[in-house]
Amino acid sequence: MKKLNALLCLLLCLLLPLSLACAEETVVATVNGEAVTYADYAAIESAYLYQYQLAGADLTDPAAYAYVQDLALTYVIQQRLVVQDMRAQGCFDFTAEEEAWCLEQGHLSWEKALADVGEMLRAEVGLEEDTDMTEAALAYAANLGVTEQTYVEEYRMQLATTKYHGWLVGGEGVSAAEVNEVYEQRVAASKALYAQDVAAFESAIASGAEVWFMPLGYRAVLQILLPAEGATNEERLASVQGTLAEINTLLEAGEPFANLIALYGTDANFSDPAFYQTGYSVHPDSIMWDETFVAAAFSPEMAAPGCWSQPFASELGVHILFYLGDVPGGPVEMTEEVYDALAYVIYTQKTQEALTQRIQTLTDTADVVLH
Repeated sequence: MKKLNALLCLLLCLLLPLSLACAEETVVATVNGEAVTYADYAAIESAYLYQYQLAGADLTDPAAYAYVQDLALTYVIQQRLVVQDMRAQGCFDFTAEEEAWCLEQGHLSWEKALADVGEMLRAEVGLEEDTDMTEAALAYAANLGVTEQTYVEEYRMQLATTKYHGWLVGGEGVSAAEVNEVYEQRVAASKALYAQDVAAFESAIASGAEVWFMPLGYRAVLQILLPAEGATNEERLASVQGTLAEINTLLEAGEPFANLIALYGTDANFSDPAFYQTGYSVHPDSIMWDETFVAAAFSPEMAAPGCWSQPFASELGVHILFYLGDVPGGPVEMTEEVYDALAYVIYTQKTQEALTQRIQTLTDTADVVLH
C-alpha cells in the first residue's frame, strides 16, 4: 500500500467528475458480503484510464475501455479481499501507543495538507502571502469530503499493512546469508560487465544504472579552475599568466592546494566542502572527461599524491589539477547502508511474492458478486 501525499490526494479527488457525488454509493460488487461502492472504485478507474491513455491505448474503442475498467475493478476487489484478511489476522488490533502514533501522524499530515491547499488557493487568486487561508482550505476539504480522520486512517492502514507483511513472511525476516548472496551476485554481474571496460562503466554511471564493481586504475583529482579570456587555448593561458605565477609561488611555498581552490577557483562543485575529500575520479581510459583533462591527470608531473599538473586550457577556462589519491577499485563496500538497502529489497520481494500467492488463495475462495 502506497501513501499518497496530502496535496496529491486532495487533487485526485478534485479530478473526479461532479456527477460521481450522486453515484458514489452505487454498489458495483459485493466481496464476501461486503459492498464495494462506485466511490471505492472511481479513483482507481481514473488512474488506470489515465495510465493506459499515456501508454497510447485507444480508449475510444469500447473493448479497450472495458478491458481497462475490468483491470481496475479486479484490483479493487483484490484489495478488499486483502483488507478483509488483514482484519482476520488482527492487523488492525493496535496498542494504545500505536493508535496514538496514528493520531499524531494523521494530525500533522492534516495540518500540512491545509497549509499546502491554502497556499495553492492563495496563489490562484493572487492574494498577499500573509493572507490566512485556513477557512478557505477547510471549506475546500469539506467539499471533497476529506477530514483529519482521512489522514489518520491512512496511517492506520500503513501500520496494519506493515503487520500484515510480517505475517505473510512468517516473521522470518531477512538473514545475513541472504543479503550476502544477493550482494555477491550483483558484484559478480557488475565485475563481468565493467572490470575491463571503463567506457561501459562510465556510461552505466552516467545513465544511473546500478553498478556494484569499479574498475581499477582511477585516481581522485582536485582542480583550480580559472576564468580566462581568448578564442584559443593559447590565448586563454596567456590571459591568466599573472594569476598562474601567484598560484605557483604559493604552491612552492607549501600553501595547501585546497586553500588555493577556495581563493582562486570557480568550479561550483567545490562549494560543497565534502567534495574536497573526493574530487573527480579519472581513469586513463575515461570517456567522460576531455582528453586534455585525462592527459593532465596522468601527466609525468602527477607522479604521486600531493603533486600538481602544469596549467592547461579548455573552453571552460584554465585548469590546474592536484593528485589527491588513488580511488579504491573493486566491489562496492558492504557498508551498513548497503546492507540495509539490500535487506529491504529482499524483504520487499518476499512480501510481494507472498502477497501474490495469498491474493490468489483469497480469490479462489471468495464469494464475489458483480453488480
